Amino acid sequence: MIFVTQLTVIPGQLEEATRMFKHPKIPANVVLHEFLGLLGKPDALAIFEAPDAVTAADFTVQFGRVADVTTSLALPIEEFKWTW
Repeated sequence: MIFVTQLTVIPGQLEEATRMFKHPKIPANVVLHEFLGLLGKPDALAIFEAPDAVTAADFTVQFGRVADVTTSLALPIEEFKWTW
């Protein structure tokens, strides 16, 4: 499963957040594809694979003390069943 996490740094936590974003703790069963800093809000974006939502949460929970964290499941566009 592919997940996208948006991170908005909590005021006063920029230095710690930057350190954490540069060196995240990655569980053995998580594959981090990209960790990007953004110009604007949110401040950073992580794109990663995890076998399930629980494992994704285990990875993203570490950022909760320095950022507001929003994680979404991402699906290839071909898998969407569009209805009109």
